[in-house]
Amino acid sequence: MIYMVDHIFTDPAQEPAWHTWYDGYLKKLLSVPGIHSTQRFKAIGETPSRFLAMYSIDSADVYTSEGYKNIGGGGSQSASFHPCYQLWTRNLFDGAVGAPVVREGQRVVAFDRDARSELGALESRVLWLNAVGLHMTTKHRGVVVLDAGEAAPAPAIPGSHLYAPFTAAQTKP
Repeated sequence: MIYMVDHIFTDPAQEPAWHTWYDGYLKKLLSVPGIHSTQRFKAIGETPSRFLAMYSIDSADVYTSEGYKNIGGGGSQSASFHPCYQLWTRNLFDGAVGAPVVREGQRVVAFDRDARSELGALESRVLWLNAVGLHMTTKHRGVVVLDAGEAAPAPAIPGSHLYAPFTAAQTKP
């Protein structure tokens, strides 16, 4: 199962402090039983800054667990940054055991759809995910990992965002 958080962060002056906070929070999340990996991404060429975080988790039960509650999960820890969020969505997806690991130089294309759609030659590489919990801002999300040096799909997939890794993938120690 994959948990994804989408942010549009509108205050460049606060962004360094937010990243510092988020780095520490990722370590806390990895201490929670049922959360196995974390990775953050930044959209290429988008202003204000757009970010995506992907987490590999066992099930939705993680979010009602004592471990998650004990670290202040669910947004309470980031409350001081909420005025800087133009967008903050949290979606839980099935369709994969875990989030793809995106290495340095690789990129991710992510897009939302009400129904799965054909994408031509790219279709065989799309990881189609189904929203099953939390904010449910989409029915389906498509994710494609592009190899280092590989051109983004042309023409661009409507409604898609192209992300570069902002952090390396982190897993439980």
